[in-house]
Parts: sequence; structure tokens; C-alpha cells
Amino acid sequence: MLRYLALAGAMAGACASGACIYDGLVVEDENGFSRGPSRAGMLYEGAELPVRGDGHWIPPTWASRGLNFGVDEMVSTVVYAGRTIKLQDSRLELGVGDISRAHGGRSPWHRSHQTGRDVDFLFLVKDKAGNPVRNTQMRKHDPSGAEIVPKGKRPQVFFDERANWLLVEALITNPVAEIQYIFVQNDLRQLMLDYAAQSGVSQALLERAAQTLKQPGDSAPHNDHMHVRIYCPRDDVDAGCVDFGQMRWHKKDLKYGGRIERLERYDDVLSDIDVGTFAWLIR
Repeated sequence: MLRYLALAGAMAGACASGACIYDGLVVEDENGFSRGPSRAGMLYEGAELPVRGDGHWIPPTWASRGLNFGVDEMVSTVVYAGRTIKLQDSRLELGVGDISRAHGGRSPWHRSHQTGRDVDFLFLVKDKAGNPVRNTQMRKHDPSGAEIVPKGKRPQVFFDERANWLLVEALITNPVAEIQYIFVQNDLRQLMLDYAAQSGVSQALLERAAQTLKQPGDSAPHNDHMHVRIYCPRDDVDAGCVDFGQMRWHKKDLKYGGRIERLERYDDVLSDIDVGTFAWLIR
């Protein structure tokens, strides 16, 4: 299986010992994998997400926990999403919370996040004028998108439906991993879907997003961050990785069709990696 690791800083292309480095992504022949369900599993030979990268960062609260390890596909998806939204708007930077411990398993902060297939993202936020604001904390937002503040104070930060939609779109169209869920509170979900519909995205993409964006029924409503889960990578199923919940998306134009075309569109995101490298995605 191909392994995609994010490395801090840009590195010139070089190949040695079967590994090739391309501007911050390294492709090598490794076998990191997850085992068990997200709430009761482990991570083996996981990839480490750097605290800072091109388009993403891990704020100090989460960087100090050491939960920045995941299956290769999860880490690569985070890197891809950060680079994609930055390419679309250079003012945007993806704030990343917890993924998993180095070897998975339980942590004091989560019931899930045990197999390297879950990641939390801080919401992308804006000020009253609509300018992006770098988010350093998980702020709770009301149904209108305004930050929930103590009585007598006025919100200064607002949920950015445009920027968060760009993130959702990057995630569900990414060429590396299939997204199972994006957990988010219903009103904030609707703000993003309304923005997407008004901006003219395809009906197929809108349906896919509506299917993937969910308010969880057995935990907090997620009005302060997005929780993203990918399906078990196909090679991990034989190793004991277990999916629960909704099955894989079956619309051909979104599941596999068009993946190669999308890769070609994002050459700036994927650097010099040959599109043919991703042939295993469409087998």
C-alpha cells in the first residue's frame, strides 16, 4: 500500500531506499493500519501530522496532547484539505485538533479517535466585516453562526459558511480517502448547504454533502468544531478495521468516477506526484 506522509516544510524531490519526497509529501512503501472500530481500536505504524504545514496548523491546546497520529490516508487527507482551501483563499488556514495517540486506543478527551481515522477541525471563522480570523479555540456558535458569548457582550467572531463549505468540499472530493461522516450541528450544517446551493455547486455534490454532514445523536451537538471520520482504508479491512454506520457512497460520479480528473485539477496541491501514483484508488 502506498503511504502519504506530510512533512514540515518544503523538501526538494529526491528518491532513496524506495521513498520519494515531493515538496512536503513523501510516498513510501509502508503498512500503517488501523484495527477495530473507531471507539474500541488501535493504530499501528501511524503517520504523524506535523504541528505546522502548508495550509494547516495544530494550535497549542491540541499540539500539547500528542494526538496528531493517524492512518496514512487520514493524515494525507488533512494535508490535502489544508492545501486546497489555502489555494482557493490564501487567507485561510486549517486549524487541526485531535486525531489519535501514536498507537491509538483510549485518551482522556475522546470516546472515539482510537484508530487514527477521526480528526477534529476548528471552525473557520470571520469577523463582522467578513474577513477570516485565525481560530485558536473551539468556540460555540448559535444557529445564526454568531459566537455564543456571555450575557451583555456582543459576538466578535462568526461561523464562516463560505470557508467551512470550501473545507467540506475539499474533504468529500479528496482523492485519497472516502469520508464517512462530518459531524456538525444541524443549523451550522444548513448554513453551509445553503451557501453551497446558492453558489451553484452541482446537485450531485450537494447531495453527497447533505448525506455526509450529520449532527451526532449520541454526543455533543458539535457547534464548536467539525469531527471528520474516514471509512476503513480498503487494505485495513483484512487487518481488522471495522466501519459502523452509513455505508459507502454509491453514486459513481462521486465515489470513483472523476477522481483522476480532480487530481489533475489540483496539481498545485499534490505537487509533483504523478497522477498515476493514485491508481490504487480506482481499482
